[in-house]
Amino acid sequence: MKNFFQSSATISIVTIVMAIVLCCFHISVSFGQQLRPLSPTNQERVDRLEELVSYHLNQNDISAAISSMNQISYIYWENGRPDNAIQSFERTARYYEQINDLENLHRIYSIIGLIQLDLEDIRGANRAFTRQLDVRRRIGEQKGITSALVDLAQVKSLMAEHREAIGLLEEALELALRLNYETILPHIYNQLANSYMSINNIRQGEEFRRKYNDIREHLARQSMRGQFEESTIQSQVEARLSQEDAERSREQIKINQLLFQLEQDSIQRIVQEREDSLELAQLRAESQMREIERIEQERELQQAEIERQLAVQNFQQLIIYSTAGGLLLFLLLAIFIYRSYKSKKRANLQLEAKNTQIQLAQDKLQDAFIKIEDQNYRITQSISYAREIQKALFPPQKILNNYLPEAFIFFQPVDMVSGDFYWFREMGNPQTAPLKEIENGEKTQIVKPEENGGFLPIKGDKFIISAVDCTGHGVPGAFMSMIGYNLLDSITTAGTSHPDRILEKLNKGVRRTLKQEDGNNQDGMDISMCVINKKNRTVEFAGANNPVIYIQNNKLNIIKGDRMAIGGTQKKTIERKYTHHLIKVDQPTWFYILTDGYTDQFGGDMGRKFLLKNFKELVLSIHKKPMQEQKQILEESFLTWKGQEDQIDDVLVIGFKLG
Repeated sequence: MKNFFQSSATISIVTIVMAIVLCCFHISVSFGQQLRPLSPTNQERVDRLEELVSYHLNQNDISAAISSMNQISYIYWENGRPDNAIQSFERTARYYEQINDLENLHRIYSIIGLIQLDLEDIRGANRAFTRQLDVRRRIGEQKGITSALVDLAQVKSLMAEHREAIGLLEEALELALRLNYETILPHIYNQLANSYMSINNIRQGEEFRRKYNDIREHLARQSMRGQFEESTIQSQVEARLSQEDAERSREQIKINQLLFQLEQDSIQRIVQEREDSLELAQLRAESQMREIERIEQERELQQAEIERQLAVQNFQQLIIYSTAGGLLLFLLLAIFIYRSYKSKKRANLQLEAKNTQIQLAQDKLQDAFIKIEDQNYRITQSISYAREIQKALFPPQKILNNYLPEAFIFFQPVDMVSGDFYWFREMGNPQTAPLKEIENGEKTQIVKPEENGGFLPIKGDKFIISAVDCTGHGVPGAFMSMIGYNLLDSITTAGTSHPDRILEKLNKGVRRTLKQEDGNNQDGMDISMCVINKKNRTVEFAGANNPVIYIQNNKLNIIKGDRMAIGGTQKKTIERKYTHHLIKVDQPTWFYILTDGYTDQFGGDMGRKFLLKNFKELVLSIHKKPMQEQKQILEESFLTWKGQEDQIDDVLVIGFKLG
């Protein structure tokens, strides 16, 4: 090259040759970017692959469908249809996203970005490499994220968005330094230098240019050959962009070869030889194409003749078979019509007989339906009347607030009548009647809370309150509740006021009433009973299977009842003794007694039981709220938990505050 540049004549020749070759290069590049239709063979391949895609998707075999989609994409890409290739790759990306194949997904977006760069669609490349970076972040592989940041920064620089490119490169630099990813540092420093220069920040640009030179020298010293090849650190974007530089290098080599040939001959002879060679190659290609077309036409003519002969044979056979088939069909049709006539006549007779039987059965069903409807009406009326009797037996919930101002009762039976019931009464002097009699007109002496230090506003010595769960629910449970209610009235009227003694006598009374010592009756009840002692400021508790929960100083405590029901199937010869518990109320204390209907209710997202554990957490979180608000929260929480599930049991929760 130096010899040629020593004279001005040689320089002019070089200039002419370079101009000719560069023009040819740009023409070839422009021609290569034109969209060409697929050949019939390739189009047929695409159509077959599309059929395979549909088949695999119908079989829910997404991996096989993706394989066919990729083949379609590469056919378009390799045959001059980059626009269709991009659409096909984007479709593949959606299915990779569906099966969460992130490794292949980021490769697809990289390919799409490179094709967009070939088409000089910088904004399209920006979208593709942005998606690639997002997928790389989801994978979480730090070196991959660093490379993706550098790729996207290169595209941002092409779009003249230098500040955004700087932000991406600075993030990539931080990752590369932390990972000791030295091979990518020269490219980062080089791009940062160029970007800062583009926004006229000369100082920063020169600083990063210095770092770029330093890292190149450092990496060169580490190389055994003492050379540093920048191609090892090129990102996917720069690798694709550098293809044009490679093409230009190859064209430069061609120029050097032409210059060498110019020393031996003249440029005119070389150009003429190239043109003659191109023309000869074109003629040969046209001749081959004509020969191929002639052979293809002969093959088509032979195929058409074979198809014509087969068509004639098929037509002759069709005439013969059609005639024979028509005669056979006519005969079969005649037989079928005759047999159908006979069968229809026989079926009509059978149908008339069946219709008569059906009408008789319908008349009987109608009579039975009327009787059942009447019975249902009578049963419903009876149950409604039983509900009114049960309501009259139980005191209204508002009466409880005359004795315990801060109290609530959440009572929700599953049927019209309930197997759960609440019971309370005042004990001591003056002696009071059961609360249902108070509702009917008798007056009880209610005192103001301050007369007893705010503890219990009653004139008597004690106040008893209990939550009872009888065997079953509905009508059987309602019968048991009436037995239990009357027995409690009778036991306490006789003067028994300790909860353990009340439960022992209640057990004997149920077994005696239901004759369980001699018979097979197994019904019983579970109960939580609290006796509030006004004078001693204590609460006595006894329970049969059911607990009491109380909260003092933000700490929840629970006392479980004895695992012995009232009445029922346990050993008949052993007299049941229930444990007496004493709770001292020397500070504000909240009490909760309940049956198992609330905690056993199925619901929630998994259709499971609510459980006592969740109930304790709920009351602990709301215990300082007003009592009526607590009741509302408990009711709303129960309904929310139950959702679309059926209520499985009666629900009863009683809460009150002392102190």
